Amino acid sequence: MKTEGRMKHCFSSVFALLLTLHCSAQANTVSTGGECMGAGGSASYTVGQIDYTAIDVAAGSAYLGVQQPYELFSLSTVDENSAFSLLLGPNPTAGELTLIASTALPLNSYYVVFDDAGKTLLTQPILNESSSIALNSFATGNYYLHVISDEKTLNTFKIIKTQ
Repeated sequence: MKTEGRMKHCFSSVFALLLTLHCSAQANTVSTGGECMGAGGSASYTVGQIDYTAIDVAAGSAYLGVQQPYELFSLSTVDENSAFSLLLGPNPTAGELTLIASTALPLNSYYVVFDDAGKTLLTQPILNESSSIALNSFATGNYYLHVISDEKTLNTFKIIKTQ
């Protein structure tokens, strides 16, 4: 009988422990936040929140949560001592990206956009120090852009495509 009572007590303790581990006080872990107040109203903000909800009406729109996180994902660089650097933005994007080189790239340079499965979706030559990359028709998700010259990958960027 004592063994059965101990088993029930042990089971109850484990169940209570697991129940408390599942409960959480907030939906997101954020790095910081605060409130702003002015003559026109007030707003609160958080830094590090990754979710948002959009509300659009005829009088205007509101984005609850993070509206435009700005991230640079340069996944690789072949030669860090090269004479140029590459920037890609805005990232995340809903439509068009701009690829900027600090100096002109070799004439045979081009970029390739891949999806998560490694399928090539877009290949275009880089003709100027600034190139526009249209992703309007792409589905929401993660993509990878490789900048290639002389059959060597100069840089790889991760792209986040939003709606």
